[in-house]
Amino acid sequence: MTAKAGLPDRRGRSTAEAASSTRGKEYSAPRYYEVAFDLNRKAEVDFLEHCFKRYSRHRVRRVLDIACGTGPHLFRLARRGYRMVGLDLSRDNIAYLRDRAAALGFPVSLHVADMSRFALPEPVDAAICMQDSQGHLLTNEQILSHLGAVARAVRAGGLYIFDRFIPSSWTDPARRWSWTRRRGTLTVRATFAALEAVNPVTQVFREDMDFEVVENGAMRRYHQQHLSRMVFPQELKALVALAGGFEFVQWFYGFKPHQVLDRAKHPLMMIVVLRRR
Repeated sequence: MTAKAGLPDRRGRSTAEAASSTRGKEYSAPRYYEVAFDLNRKAEVDFLEHCFKRYSRHRVRRVLDIACGTGPHLFRLARRGYRMVGLDLSRDNIAYLRDRAAALGFPVSLHVADMSRFALPEPVDAAICMQDSQGHLLTNEQILSHLGAVARAVRAGGLYIFDRFIPSSWTDPARRWSWTRRRGTLTVRATFAALEAVNPVTQVFREDMDFEVVENGAMRRYHQQHLSRMVFPQELKALVALAGGFEFVQWFYGFKPHQVLDRAKHPLMMIVVLRRR
């Protein structure tokens, strides 16, 4: 499953809607997201640590997780000794993270904020934005605003690492993934579809997420639909240069140091490493 398939367990913007027996009810069950996307993230976190050590101009101790969702990267990095800061627009997600952090004994700093305009009380050594969360930024103006906010949050010489979904061509068909995760008496069957109704001018497309949740013999169904935007590699580079706060360091097509994007044939994702000027 690609990084894009894992997208819905982070909420950078509060556009989620769900339905159980009735439609239109705001989705407020982050635990189901956390179970559905309780995947092996070791390779991703190993890669982030590799970048911290290789590319940062100073030791990385404090890390900002932007659009952190239910914390798949936040808690794994916290377990490795990093002081984590989480930012998400969803109050439900932040409340869920506070409870998890308290239960695990992690002193995590959490903030409800829009990733295109936020300010932290103190700077961080590095920032991450995973699972194509930047896709919620639907215009160049929003991307530039986001890059400016991140630049103000990261110390000079520090890093910003993020991944983006990239189709190989405009003619790529809609993509769909289905999987099932279980925890105790809870079963979550998830289906995720991307690249629906692509607009070639705005580069915006629709994503659909369906959950079938069975817990203690009761079944509920949830549906979420929102828009996302694709950004192609050279376009992304130009936006970074225009924003001005970061220098481009390297990009990859997978979470391994040798998977440099320039050598990819048909990549589905790019992982970008920027350094604060």
